[in-house]
Amino acid sequence: MRQTGADASLCNPSHAGDVEGYVEWIGLVTAATFRSPGGALERDLTSGRLQEALTELARDRGLAPPKLPDVPLSELQSAYTSLFVVNPGGLPAPPYAGYALDDQLMGKAQEALQAFYAAHGLAVDESWQELPDHLAAVGEAIALLSGQDPQAARTLALGYLRPWLERYAELVASEDPTGFYGTICETLKQVLEAEYEANP
Repeated sequence: MRQTGADASLCNPSHAGDVEGYVEWIGLVTAATFRSPGGALERDLTSGRLQEALTELARDRGLAPPKLPDVPLSELQSAYTSLFVVNPGGLPAPPYAGYALDDQLMGKAQEALQAFYAAHGLAVDESWQELPDHLAAVGEAIALLSGQDPQAARTLALGYLRPWLERYAELVASEDPTGFYGTICETLKQVLEAEYEANP
């Protein structure tokens, strides 16, 4: 059984240049950027892979390529924590797909997502310490499904990732002191909006 929630780093999509590769990029970018920043993200930034992925995604949908700001890892870690983990003023953007749909954790949307995972042969890795609807896990599931069942991967991206981005992308952009997460969220939102408009 394939697993989601394991360590993720960007690599060349196995289906680069076709629809499967496009959806896989969406999943890989989401998985790589919505987990706590560490060595894998630092390597993706240093190598230019993350910038390349965002550029390809944007160009594929006729959008202007974004430019990621150059931010030290320590500042990314601080921004990630205040945006997605804990914030004295209230968490701006809980990184859970189900929360964007239900306004609660562990609600019906999360149950439906777990059923979706099971129906498509996915299981959450035992080492994963977050909820199964955490965006990093959703992104990895999109990437894993893209080669075997592109339609299921697209359904997951539009049905779970897109609603979260519609609700929180602008807020993240306004609250992110680094500009990094705002750029990621706005780019993914625009890409998925363009995808939906092209193929509703």
